[in-house]
Amino acid sequence: MLWIVAASSIAASTANFTLSVFGNANLDDTINEQDVAYVQDVITGTKAPTNLTDANHDGKVDEKDIEQIKQIINGTEKELIIYDDSGDAVTINEPVSTAVASSREYDEALRAIEATDSIIAVDTGVKNSSAYFPELGKLPGIAGEYGKNPDYEAVLKLKPDVYLSGFSNYEQDKKSLSGISAIYLKLWMPEGFTERVAKLGYIFNKREEARQYIQWHNDTIETIKEKIAGQSGKSQPRILLASVYADGIHVHTNQSGGGQIPGIIGVKILGEDLIGSHPLLDPEWVIKQNPQVILLLDIPDSIPKGYGTNDTSGMAAYRDEFMKDSSFSKLDAVVNGRVYLLDGKSMTYTGSYILSIAYMAKLFYPELFKDFDPRAVHQEYLKMQGLDYNLKENGVFVYPPIEGR
Repeated sequence: MLWIVAASSIAASTANFTLSVFGNANLDDTINEQDVAYVQDVITGTKAPTNLTDANHDGKVDEKDIEQIKQIINGTEKELIIYDDSGDAVTINEPVSTAVASSREYDEALRAIEATDSIIAVDTGVKNSSAYFPELGKLPGIAGEYGKNPDYEAVLKLKPDVYLSGFSNYEQDKKSLSGISAIYLKLWMPEGFTERVAKLGYIFNKREEARQYIQWHNDTIETIKEKIAGQSGKSQPRILLASVYADGIHVHTNQSGGGQIPGIIGVKILGEDLIGSHPLLDPEWVIKQNPQVILLLDIPDSIPKGYGTNDTSGMAAYRDEFMKDSSFSKLDAVVNGRVYLLDGKSMTYTGSYILSIAYMAKLFYPELFKDFDPRAVHQEYLKMQGLDYNLKENGVFVYPPIEGR
């Protein structure tokens, strides 16, 4: 049995993430000649194998692994083996020509790295979002929104090279789609997002496009983060991040995808350490916390918002109703008018969470970011998505509206 070095013991000092693709022997963020050298050292006994050294995943480290790594470097590999977020080692036949994206986070990520030509079917959420997915929305729908209740018979008839699983069904997907590589990647979660994009770059042979996207993503976040870090020693506002679901208002903790977003730029939120990811809001608790800023990430679908409307009246009415609620009317955030509504579907639960970061920075620190227009980041993101969409004239994403520079 091979002695395995844990990924965290090496990667922390060499890269921002470890690319969990077999053949990444030295556990950095790419596969290159350094991995060939690492495997050679393992074969000669001068280095210990890692959990990714066995490039062809046959249970031993030998010259065949070096050959596999060289093929990956050249883009000529017949198979690619990855760890997905279920913890499975998934073997993918290469090149990938067809893919079923069962949840919208895959569609956005693949569009950002120019790999949507492979997609042959989508979820109903994408089909019902014609303003944002004008082309992909024309493809067959094989699952409910976010991959719920997939039609396995229809998927098997399509015979895709890979099936990209949503978070609600990935275990059953793997059991039901025999002969198809079912992959589960948490692209809806900010933590680990860039590694998952890099992995898609390898799967779909769009490595350079993935690298450029990751670079833009990281540079944008770092610029905002550094500006906020410059406030060190100054108190930050007490911020409540919440969402409105069918059974009431829920608080985001740092276990939810949305709740992780402020922490990326060094912002703490009230209740981040509460139990669970979206605990039901306790009115007595929120009165005691007395937030200075309240940001609602999700509000009912019946309220017009997003790319398909210019109507702000629904958001305005909902905000007014919220602020008049006796449980909230005396909170600092309400008294000072710092209650904001964000279209969570447009800017969370996918790589679009970077848009939430931009808008949050402006909302949380209006003076610090007085010369910053989050719509500029939003417009750049849409350009990467291949969309010709003028944000100054179209869409409702935040209320009250944010003024530009």
